[in-house]
Amino acid sequence: MNNTAENTSLSNFPAVTQRALETMNTARNAWLEARRKQKAAADNIATIRQRRAEMEASTNALNEKWRTLFRDSQGVVSKEMKKLRTEIALGRETLEDFDELLAAHEKEAAFLPQEAGKLAGQYISAHNTLVEIRAKQIWEDFMQSHGKALIQTLSLLKTTMGREASAVVGVVNSVNDPDTVLKDFIHKHITRPALTNAAMPEQDPVFRLAGIVPDYAARLDFSNQPSPAAIHKMKVRQERAEKEKSV
Repeated sequence: MNNTAENTSLSNFPAVTQRALETMNTARNAWLEARRKQKAAADNIATIRQRRAEMEASTNALNEKWRTLFRDSQGVVSKEMKKLRTEIALGRETLEDFDELLAAHEKEAAFLPQEAGKLAGQYISAHNTLVEIRAKQIWEDFMQSHGKALIQTLSLLKTTMGREASAVVGVVNSVNDPDTVLKDFIHKHITRPALTNAAMPEQDPVFRLAGIVPDYAARLDFSNQPSPAAIHKMKVRQERAEKEKSV
């Protein structure tokens, strides 16, 4: 089924389902955008760190070259050495600029995991609400179409299986009486598979769009978000750093 067909079928569902799906999609898109920002910030910081490392290696190499020339010349500073000294000084100043740039970006990125985790939680909650609504609708639709036949069939099985089980030794309460035999049958063929999630309605139009469960990455983001205590510590560290910088 293509998306157009699925969207068409969704328009036939109750308004509460359509609203729940729209709410879920909005929450999911907000979480994905927060995740994109977090990754972009992390990639940017990694790039800056790599460039700083390259600058540091280059500056160290120039400094080592200057020391070698200084030793070889017995302390005579040539034009080449003066030029090297200027480049080394510029390199060290640039490293300080890199440190300030990294600090600024890390400050901006510090609370992005919190935002991603919060939005992941909102998406998970919206998804759970959608699944709850849809599960009840599937059950109600099934019972409306097949409920009478299901109850009739189970009643028939209660009679036949109960009679068969007690034919040899007679009826023993809670062992082979008709009620117990039917309960055992339902447990084996219905309850146990349901409890183990042996079969889920993945082909339902709503779940084909939304999934039976929320995205695994959202659950990770939600569980990995910083605790309130960790967030407080980050804020305190940032405030302390700002004060030290202004002194």
